Amino acid sequence: MKKIIIISGPTASGKTKKAVEFCKENNGEIISCDSRQVYKYLDVGTNKNGNYKLQITNYKSTTAKTITAENREERIDTAVNLSLLGAPERLNRGEQSGAVNSSLFTLHSSLSFVRIIDDIPQYLTDIIDPDKNYSAADFVKDADLAIENIIGRGKLPVITGGTGLYIKALLYGIDEMPPTDENLRKELGLKTPQEQYEQLLKLDPESAEKNKKNPQRLLRALEVNILSGKTMAEHFKPKSPRYDFTHYCISVENKILYERINSRCKDMINSGMIEETQKVLDMGFAKNCPGLSGIGYRHIVQYLNNEISKETMLEEFCKDTRRYAKRQNTWFKAQPDITVLN
Repeated sequence: MKKIIIISGPTASGKTKKAVEFCKENNGEIISCDSRQVYKYLDVGTNKNGNYKLQITNYKSTTAKTITAENREERIDTAVNLSLLGAPERLNRGEQSGAVNSSLFTLHSSLSFVRIIDDIPQYLTDIIDPDKNYSAADFVKDADLAIENIIGRGKLPVITGGTGLYIKALLYGIDEMPPTDENLRKELGLKTPQEQYEQLLKLDPESAEKNKKNPQRLLRALEVNILSGKTMAEHFKPKSPRYDFTHYCISVENKILYERINSRCKDMINSGMIEETQKVLDMGFAKNCPGLSGIGYRHIVQYLNNEISKETMLEEFCKDTRRYAKRQNTWFKAQPDITVLN
């Protein structure tokens, strides 16, 4: 059974820093386990670290080429040329300039677009456009291939992030869920989020309450229930582990954690998160697209629409992030086989 390391914890607990330190000491590479960092163009509000690079990888050596916003087209041209030399064929320009297929670096890859944090590669960030959905099942498929790639080069995969659902799905697997049904989604889209919530509350109360403020996940839970007749919990029944794993979870005293969260939210706003959100909207992505449904971005959209003041926007941003961290802590504490890091 393949060996992997998990480093989890609530937002603002210092997971990435700890993962980088661990990787340097144990010849590891990071696989991001963050449902927000998968989105391109949304960097400030998802707290992405490091530089985005084109990495040409084989099982003996690694080289990298820095990618900036100014040379995205060069990135694609370079990738296309390299693909002719035997790199994976799964390169797709997509609808947006510089778009890359989310499974580009898979297929035991020779070519990948990754973030480099203090010389440590981090995979599975910046892989889909803001208008795309990304599920736990998608993460498991991509992470499985990333793990195979990393182990194949004699390194240790270190899965790092706070999306507990992804971690559980990776470790224990999930029942095959029905694929997205566009006709059903259009039908459900005629209902307001409140109406969707009330419908799901009758079918899957746990998922309804858990995802009340996350329209994307609320819709998916409702869709899954209608198509399969099962609750989300039934799809995630415990199974035997898929990997030999050690799971470290970072614990931070609530008072300290909440102070960090408040400071980070303010720093994000002051570092261009509002401008970043406006830029994504100017690119043509809808204000209610999956990428902008996350905490912070949805509050900024309300602010840009003159629905709330800047002060209220920041206040709600901080409050919802603290609540999210509390839910993360509750979830991780309930998981088995966890080693707590203080």
